[in-house]
Amino acid sequence: MIRGKKLGLALWGAEPVPRLVAHAQLAESIGLDSIWAIDSQLLCREVTVTLAACLAATTRLHVATGVTQPATRHPSVAASALATLHEMSGGRALMGVGTGFSSLRTIGLPAAKIAEVETFVDTVRRLLRKERIAFGGVEGDLAWLPEPIAAPIVVAASGPRMTQAAPRFADGAILHHGISDALLNRALEWLRQGSERAGRQTPFEVSVWVPYGLSADPRAARDSIRPRVAGALVQADPTQFEGTEREAVERLQASYDVGHHASAGPEHAAIVLDSLVDRYAVAGSPDDVRAGLARLLDHPAIDRIILNPQISGAGAPPIDQVLRDLARDVLPAL
Repeated sequence: MIRGKKLGLALWGAEPVPRLVAHAQLAESIGLDSIWAIDSQLLCREVTVTLAACLAATTRLHVATGVTQPATRHPSVAASALATLHEMSGGRALMGVGTGFSSLRTIGLPAAKIAEVETFVDTVRRLLRKERIAFGGVEGDLAWLPEPIAAPIVVAASGPRMTQAAPRFADGAILHHGISDALLNRALEWLRQGSERAGRQTPFEVSVWVPYGLSADPRAARDSIRPRVAGALVQADPTQFEGTEREAVERLQASYDVGHHASAGPEHAAIVLDSLVDRYAVAGSPDDVRAGLARLLDHPAIDRIILNPQISGAGAPPIDQVLRDLARDVLPAL
């Protein structure tokens, strides 16, 4: 725990599983609480295999899908996978779910609807409780599961509707709204409204997905993270921006190459303005990064920060270097 908060790492399966396992072990050793493996079957290694390997090689680290979706993962498959990971790790597995982006666009499928995500989460949770579920005329349950379990299921939210809906059916939210005060406070207000409408009384964990870059050269750090900011902006509502920022977001969304969603130097990243990097990412010199993370860690409404560095593609810094630099130059000051 850092300042009483959790710090996680987005893990892109663009490297062989043994390398991903080594990254997870290093993340655990420097004090991170979790890894969030991307579920995008054409761009990343298979997520469940990756998570199982990481769990087998660690003792404290929590692992999660970051995130999966209901279109390619049947809820019975997802529930069995989550229950298996939970069992093998003594409860260190959780599930992140969303409407889907690269995992669906790359196979020509539309994003799932909010109602479909809610139904998926409800079905997975009921299966984990060992309830029998109707599946197209037949009923089934997790017959192998010895007893009911309660593994957390959190929902990725990048727009107002999902952000307001999340408290109704999830155990937490992963906010993809940016990290400036204005953007973050707007998202938190949407969460508050959703909690109020749902009459929620139980705890609700708030995580923030943060594009992250560190370098002695602040410009290099900011440039390195533009692809990750682009990945956040491609799902944003352009009408929530004004002037040149709105024009840039509209151009980005019109030209975004989803096949290079994980790449370090896609052409579409050049569209991302410096002002948008400032509003969406923690990037720059060690002093810049320490200040940016301290501000988020001190926010009373945030429980976890998930760092999303550019860790794949030519020119991207190796993830072991990213983690060692984080441990040496940033964490001691937090």
